[in-house]
Formats: sequence, structure tokens, C-alpha cells
Amino acid sequence: MILYKHSSNSFYNDTDIQRHINTENAKQRVSIRDDFERDFGRVIHSAAFRRLQSKTQVIGISEGDFHRTRLTHSLEVSQIARGIATTLNEKNKIFKESEYKIDISLIEAAALAHDLGHPPFGHQGERALNKCMSASGLNFEGNAHTFRLLTNREGDLEAGLDLTRAALLSILKYPASMKQVNNPAITGKPPKSSVFEEDEPVFEWVIQSFAPEEKAYFLEVTDFQEGKHKKTLNKTFECSIIELADDIAYATYDLEDAFKLNLIHADHLNEIAKRHMSISSARIAGALRLYMENSSPKSKTKPFFADLVSGFINEISIVEPHPAFASNRLRYKAVIAEDAMQLLEDLKSLVTDHVIFSQKVQTFEWRGGKIIEKLFEAMMNDKNLLPEDRKRSWQPSSDRVNARLVCDYIAGMTDTYALKMYSRLYEAAGGRLFDI
Repeated sequence: MILYKHSSNSFYNDTDIQRHINTENAKQRVSIRDDFERDFGRVIHSAAFRRLQSKTQVIGISEGDFHRTRLTHSLEVSQIARGIATTLNEKNKIFKESEYKIDISLIEAAALAHDLGHPPFGHQGERALNKCMSASGLNFEGNAHTFRLLTNREGDLEAGLDLTRAALLSILKYPASMKQVNNPAITGKPPKSSVFEEDEPVFEWVIQSFAPEEKAYFLEVTDFQEGKHKKTLNKTFECSIIELADDIAYATYDLEDAFKLNLIHADHLNEIAKRHMSISSARIAGALRLYMENSSPKSKTKPFFADLVSGFINEISIVEPHPAFASNRLRYKAVIAEDAMQLLEDLKSLVTDHVIFSQKVQTFEWRGGKIIEKLFEAMMNDKNLLPEDRKRSWQPSSDRVNARLVCDYIAGMTDTYALKMYSRLYEAAGGRLFDI
């Protein structure tokens, strides 16, 4: 049995399944699904989830149809997170020898939702929106926009998707308000935060079930350092699983894309494989050895990366940093063996050094950033460029409200839609009326 209903699973309690705004109509539509399965359904049927198919993951969507988009990346993160959770349920003594079980539907729902807030054109799009928002004393960050979508903008504009508290806690990778970690002197890269200032009330609801000492732990951040944003230090148990799944997907499947597209050469991968041949994991060591022994490694990348994923999943265990905490969301944490984490970091650095910061990708991202800045400028100067529902919320006396309104609209665009909108506004051809 893989799926475990929360009603018979003491790892979750009544506060974990509460919703901020629980409408009666939603209750009436429920048949045999439990609360976390409803979360999964709400995410997968949302417009924001569908838009991920046309948002850049690492390589621009216009560059071909083989490589991952934000959608396929999210599906793969969900599958890896499911693998981690099912493995821990079957093998870890905390779950194997008790009634506790990690809820698979909860893990999959949160994993599918973890990137919903990312704007078009990757991280350059994120930096461009943050730059635009800083003029109004605000910020933009993809993780914080994910929380905003789920609790406010997507679906019901008052409630968002109205997911359970446990689901929202699972996507709070950086549990702090933007103003708590932001260094105003840094106007380029935004701080890592999961909550905008405007969304603090619902964030307070999410964490209100924690005891005071649990809340203090969850909200802990680093001390101020000159020239840096503050950083969050902790996250929930389920979020730690999803973060590991995200890292594994990035270090394997995104790397596979780059390898297939000749952005990374075999020599680069060979060097890392040799460096980690003595890794303690027999599965990972075997995958590295088979790869190195193959006379044509490029033709065998699919099984190699699949074996790596399996090896990484089996190197994940659970620690209990706070046994006295009542909340299981904070009592436990998923971790990976130290040498496996070092291999993950080295593989991720290949993507960062040879793809993210390559001339090819940087020129694409730079253009995307400029497109976003121009769209933002145009819409702030003329509200009639916004859709009717956004236009009705315009407040002539508040640049901050209007800036967030425009930001929400642009952040929700796909790469394709943003390009069409830019063409309509700034290029001679201008496109057709129904392009947007």
C-alpha cells in the first residue's frame, strides 16, 4: 500500500488538514478523496500549473522540444519526491515500525506546486521583476510568488487554491517575510524568501498552530552581514524532501539536457565521475563505474542518470533534530549522506558553470529580462494594457498596489505570451489582435 489516508495516519493531525478558507461547495464535491488528495487535484488542474509547459527551466523553450520545461521539471521533482517518501515509509524505522507514514499525495502536490511562481525567462526574469518592484519599495521572488498564487491569486482571488496548512508548509522553502531578510542596499538579486509583505496575514495563519518555541525555530534567520541578504535556516520535514528531490532533478535530468545539447562535454562529466568513484554508496559507485567503463558514454546517459537518481534516493535518511517538538512537521528532517551531497553539488555546478552562465543562455536571459522591464514600464504607465479583471483593482493613489498588480500579471505570463505582448507593444509588425 502506497497511499495512506490522513484519517488513519497519526503522522498528521487536525491542524495539518485545516484550510484558511474552507468553502462549503468544495466539501460537497468531495467523494472518497481525502484532504491531501484534494490538494493534489487543485494543483494539477490549476492554470498556473499548465502555464509551466511554456516557462523556461534552464534552456529557453524556443531552442527545441527535447529539453525540460518548468512543467516537465516539476513532474520529475514530484516523481523523485514520491520515490523518496515511499522508500522512507518502507525502510526507515520511524515509519516502518509505527503507524506513522509520509503522505504521498501531500508530497506530490507540494512538489508539483513548488515552481508555480517562477516568472518567464528563468532567473533573469525574476531579477528583472525585482528591479522593477524595488522602485516602489517592494520585491519579487519566485518562491514568494508561489505562496501568493496558492493563497491569493490562483483560482479564487480571495483564497487562491486554499490548500491545507501542511501543503503550504511543504512549499515554504524560505519561511520568512521578504522585509525580514531583505537588505535594501542590494537592488539586483532578490533575497530568498517565501512571503511577500502583502501576504503576511495568511502566513501568520499557516504558522499559528506551532508552539512558541517551534515558531521561533521555524522563523530563524542569519544575522545581518554587510552586502548580503539575510537567509532562512530551517524548513518543514516535507519541504526538506522536496528540496532534495529538486536538487536531484537539477543535478541529473537538467544535466542530461545540457549533455545531449553539447553544452557540457564528456570530459567535464568524466572528471567528476573519477573524483567520486570511492563514494560510500554502492549504488552510486556502481553507476559511476559503469559510466566510466562505457566506450561511448554519451549513448548511455539515460540509464546512467536514472541509476544516479535511484542511488541518491536510497542515500536519504531522517534525523530528529528536535525530539521535544510536538509538530512532526518540525520534529524531523530528511538529509542525504555527506559524500552523496558533495557529488550532487559538483553535478549542479556543471549546469551552473557551463549552461546557466554560458554566452548562449545568458544572451537569451538578458533579452528576456529587458522584455519584462519594458512590459512593466508600459503597464505601470497605462492601466488599459491590463486585462479587465486586473484593471478593476487599479488604485490611482497607490503605486505599491499597482506595482504588485502589474507584477502579478507579468509573473503569470509564459515565455511565449510575454514575447507576443512585447511584439504588440514595441515592434512594427505588432502581431494579430488575438495573439494575446
